[in-house]
Amino acid sequence: MKPALGILAALTALTALAGLSGCTSDPAPDAVPEPGLTTAPPGHEELSPGWDESPDEPAPTPDDRLDDAALTALLRTRATASGADHCAAGQVTVTLEGYDQAAGHRYSRVVVRNSGDEPCVVEGVPGVGARGDWGTTFVNEVGRGSSDVPAEPVRLAPGERASSDLEWTGDLAGAAPGSERISLLVLQLARGQVPVAVPARIAGDTPDDPPLDIGPLTTLRLAPFRR
Repeated sequence: MKPALGILAALTALTALAGLSGCTSDPAPDAVPEPGLTTAPPGHEELSPGWDESPDEPAPTPDDRLDDAALTALLRTRATASGADHCAAGQVTVTLEGYDQAAGHRYSRVVVRNSGDEPCVVEGVPGVGARGDWGTTFVNEVGRGSSDVPAEPVRLAPGERASSDLEWTGDLAGAAPGSERISLLVLQLARGQVPVAVPARIAGDTPDDPPLDIGPLTTLRLAPFRR
C-alpha cells in the first residue's frame, strides 16, 4: 500500500506543477507586444491584396477613438531608450513643427513639450508607427536620421521642449491619384510605454492645407532627441 500511495502522490505533484507551468507561460489576453526593433525594413509582404485601393467597407474607427492596445499595435519600431523617469504620453504634448523639402526628401521636427507638473526625460530615438486615412496600419521602412546629435538623456522641466528631426522620402503618397495618406503618427518615448498619438499635420496647418505625403511604404528617419 505504501509504495502505491507514494506513486500516487508523486503523480499528483507532477500534475500540479504542469498546471502551474501552463498558467505562467500564457500571455495576458489583452497584452499587445511592442516591436522588437529600433529600425525596420519596408514591409511589402505585410500588405494585403488591394492595399492601394480605397476600400468600400464602412469607415474605420476614428483616430481619436483608438485605445491603448490599438495604438501600440501601430508601432513599426520601438524606442531605443527606457527608464522609469522617462516622459510618458500623459505628461507631454507632441506636435510636428516646421516643414521643408528638397529633391524628394521632406523634413519636419517632432517636438515634445513637458506639459506635466514634474520633470521627465526624453532620450535616443522614439519608436514610430503610422496609420492611414483608410485605417491601414502602415509598414514603412524606418531608419535613424543622419544627425550627429548624441543619444544622451534630455531632462525636461515643466514647460520645456525637446525635438527629434523627422525626414521622409522614397515611396511618397500622392504619386498616384487617390492613394492613401497618413492621418496619425504614433511615437513611443520609452520602451514598454503606450505611444503618443499625434495627428499627422504640421502645427499651424488648417484643414484646407494638403496632408503630409507619407504613404504605407514611405521611408521614415528619426534622429535622437535634442534641445
